[in-house]
Amino acid sequence: PAPAPAPAGLVPAGGDLPAAWDYAAVSQHFAARPGVVVARSLQIAAESAGFLAQLALDRTLQRGGRDTGEVRARQLRALLERLGPAFMKCGQAVSIRVDLLPAAYLRELRELQDNVPPFPSDQARGILERELAGSGGVDGVFESLSAEPVAAATLGQVYRGRLRADAPGLGGYAGGREVAVKVQRPDMLEAISLDLMILRSFAPLLRRSLGLNSDVAGLVDEWGRGFVAELDYRTEGVRAVEFAEAMRRRNIDTVTSAEPALGLSTGQVLVSEWMEGERLEQSSSEDVAKLCGVALTAYLTMLLDTGTLHADPHPGNLLRTQDGRLCILDWGLTTEVTRDQQYAIIEYISHLVSEDYAKVPKDLVKLGFVPESKVQAMEDSDVATALSYVFRQLAAGGGAKEIAGRINVADIGVEVSALKDKYGNILQIPTYFAYILRSFSILEGIGLSNNPDYQIVQGCYPYIARRLFNDDSERAKAALRAMLYTPGKGGDQLNARRLVKLAGAFRSYTDQRMSKLGDEGRLADSQVFREALGILFSQNGNNLQDIVLREMARSIDTAGRRLLTDPAVSPLPLLLQGNPALRAQVEALTVEAEDDEIVMDSLTVFLRYLADEAEALQARPEGSREAREVVNDFLPTVQEMAPELAPGAVSTFVRFNAYLLERVSSRILAGGRAARG
Repeated sequence: PAPAPAPAGLVPAGGDLPAAWDYAAVSQHFAARPGVVVARSLQIAAESAGFLAQLALDRTLQRGGRDTGEVRARQLRALLERLGPAFMKCGQAVSIRVDLLPAAYLRELRELQDNVPPFPSDQARGILERELAGSGGVDGVFESLSAEPVAAATLGQVYRGRLRADAPGLGGYAGGREVAVKVQRPDMLEAISLDLMILRSFAPLLRRSLGLNSDVAGLVDEWGRGFVAELDYRTEGVRAVEFAEAMRRRNIDTVTSAEPALGLSTGQVLVSEWMEGERLEQSSSEDVAKLCGVALTAYLTMLLDTGTLHADPHPGNLLRTQDGRLCILDWGLTTEVTRDQQYAIIEYISHLVSEDYAKVPKDLVKLGFVPESKVQAMEDSDVATALSYVFRQLAAGGGAKEIAGRINVADIGVEVSALKDKYGNILQIPTYFAYILRSFSILEGIGLSNNPDYQIVQGCYPYIARRLFNDDSERAKAALRAMLYTPGKGGDQLNARRLVKLAGAFRSYTDQRMSKLGDEGRLADSQVFREALGILFSQNGNNLQDIVLREMARSIDTAGRRLLTDPAVSPLPLLLQGNPALRAQVEALTVEAEDDEIVMDSLTVFLRYLADEAEALQARPEGSREAREVVNDFLPTVQEMAPELAPGAVSTFVRFNAYLLERVSSRILAGGRAARG
């Protein structure tokens, strides 16, 4: 069914309604129109009565089961479609909240993303003429425009056209190109504001009757802010530009968005570049798996860096362009992730990786999984351990479902809902995290369709590695140390295997962000080499440099002593046999450290890693030639960067010597105390 038209008696679009959602201001606006509010409330009640009566009867007669749930889910979807755009948008928003509705309802509500009937094209043409009047109207702007929409969505529909080369208002935008023209449905602001106000009024009653943790009134307010902001197409255009600029600044040129013509866009019309391509999940190209990695990098960059997350995650918004890039469409709905939330996510990942479960309860509060009012209940139960187990299973598994114990991102919400039922409704899924789960679930589904063993958590490692290596904030430093070091005898000990894994992931990040160029492998290698040199020889120092230099000092000290005191390779033990005084001095200088065995184990891991890399290179066809080419590529890079790196190299050398001296002196002092004790 077509969405319901705007209720009769509403003022023209806009009126005195606020441009941003404000429940009090909207209530004041409609206080002067009580007849409109009553009429719409009665309409909603009449449309909903049959569905609500069926639910009540199901509860009274204890009717349940899969078939009943699926029937009610289809009825709910049809009801929301009849009630109109605001309810459809709420249904779409709820479809990612696995903590609020059963799975059958969620599956049905996700169908609201597609197959929305269009509104009449003569109305759309009238809106275009009005909004583009200052640029000469439709004929003054477009050389051609499709008679009917090529796609329809809840708030608007899209036409395909071609700009006139001399169209007014182009600014720096190239004329003559093909464009997508999105036109908003009539009277959306008034209709959506009215429905949201009614929903907001009943939110406290709904929360009490269902016994929900979630702040339903706050949830409706959040939806209101997003939905009303989405009605301003100029904001959507600006967000698309900001995203593209953010990716360019970070040298991620494998992802893009449709460039909008901001000079021709208004509150109800958005003109943007027509993107030729195919939906990522429908593509049979061999680079789909790589583009899933690109998409992960883009979403992680938004989530943990820019703080503006694309919040309309459905497959139709992910395109593979003809030149092999990923295009993310539709920036009308976004959600903000605060800096504190970003670091809370990084810290939670580090605590899971390092199995530091004592810190997990505080992480859950910071992330919003546990309301402040439920903290004591969480501490009195094992809910933190149970949720950590779920995420550990995701990190260790994923991929092929037939392997026992593995779970996918799509399972997380179900697992959390089960935990919520078991532990007395302690847990909730924060809204921003629901968008993350939905986005990553879609990306995981695309990856699994291309490779049954695809593991999305492994795909996240490249970005996490680069972020931790480059972020010198105190919270990022602590997170990196938590991932790389484990408590042991003699102090924290480096987990060399994790460092090797992160180093490999660091290279993969650069592979993902480089364009599809003919010699992209060597280009990526060169870029990795440049970034590694910049980090290791930074004049100001950084967290990774500090770790590397300290571990080099430990390795050289330990390995050097063992070589000096090994009769098989060193003449020193033989020379000391006839000189007891000198032997005592040497033994004092070469006293063992408590962590010697762990240091040697770490050194063995690194040497084995380097040997494996060299062996893999030699095993390739023309391996020796490739090795020479790598050297020939890197030498000019070193020469080019030498003036830039020289001050940092000096500082790095000084720091290394300081760490080596600190290592030797602390070992000798500890040995002296042990001898006296």
